[in-house]
Amino acid sequence: MRMQHVRAMARKEWWHLFRDPRSLALILLMPTMLLFLFGYAIRLDIAEAPIGVLQEDHSAAANALAARFNASHAFKVIRRFDARPEMRTAIQEGEVWAALVIPHDYSERLAEHSAEVQLILDGVDANTARLLRNYALALVNDYAMSLGGTPPIQIDDRQWFNEARTSRYAILPGVIAIVMAVIGALMTSLTIAREIELGNLVMLRTTPLSRSEFLLGKLTPYFVIGMGDLIVAVMTAVYIFDVPLRGPVIGLILVSALFLIVVMLQGALISINAGNQLLASQISLVSTFLPAFLLSGFIFAIENMPTFLQYFTMIVPARYFVVLSKAIFLKGVGPMILWSQVMALAIMATVLAVALRRRASTLGLLP
Repeated sequence: MRMQHVRAMARKEWWHLFRDPRSLALILLMPTMLLFLFGYAIRLDIAEAPIGVLQEDHSAAANALAARFNASHAFKVIRRFDARPEMRTAIQEGEVWAALVIPHDYSERLAEHSAEVQLILDGVDANTARLLRNYALALVNDYAMSLGGTPPIQIDDRQWFNEARTSRYAILPGVIAIVMAVIGALMTSLTIAREIELGNLVMLRTTPLSRSEFLLGKLTPYFVIGMGDLIVAVMTAVYIFDVPLRGPVIGLILVSALFLIVVMLQGALISINAGNQLLASQISLVSTFLPAFLLSGFIFAIENMPTFLQYFTMIVPARYFVVLSKAIFLKGVGPMILWSQVMALAIMATVLAVALRRRASTLGLLP
């Protein structure tokens, strides 16, 4: 082995790296970005989980138990319900993660050392529901012990929308969002960059093709493929893994199509700015997979993240689709119940479409 040849090849590779500052920056920033994302986003504990309280008993003992939940670091009582239908709506819409029901005979049965309260949990996120149950059990036991003697309070916990407490019910609807985000952005991030690398856009300037026609024509095949992937993913979840699809199928298809359009436009914008396929694919994976996995609420609850990171998740499209997917699959609600999530995706699609067309015009890719 001749070291002068090795040095020559290494020198050549260094020059390639320095001539492509975007790839070099991505390599240098990736470790730091991963450390920050994993350090801030991954939290396996519960802090100030939003819950509601339905007090059918308004005695001093019932008020004391409700106050103990509100004073806990793990819980934050954000709603006081007057009736069970109101409580069900709040849980169904994701406003609260759980609800504590204090029955009308609580104080009487407490005096008899046989008191029982009910804890209703949103089972869409099975892991969070399990943590909430454990925290609630510990809190009630500590409170009961403070009253003296054997713990006299029992908790009857019910897990709505996932009665079997199966974790895959919560995971697979979220996985569909991750798959669609990565595939949709990755496929389209390569398409325009490939045309730029091959020099085909120069020839396209001689044709009567407009920018809108070019972009729509490039994205349409990938949209069809993405929707085909969605159908396969949904059928696999329902018929192989037995995940219940309780909501309207047409609603799931419509919100999935909207989400796919958003991530495809995101990929196309990356493709135009990157200019080459390698860099485009790298940026696409970093900007879609990591945020979709860590910052969408798929695995880790957004409300447990630092405040600045919670605001940052608002620009992550997967955040909104994960909520819609889980709600349609498990809660059986239609998209209009969660209209704010749909509107967020629609606004993102509009902004990305305008930005993509303007960027194509700025670079003079087409007449």
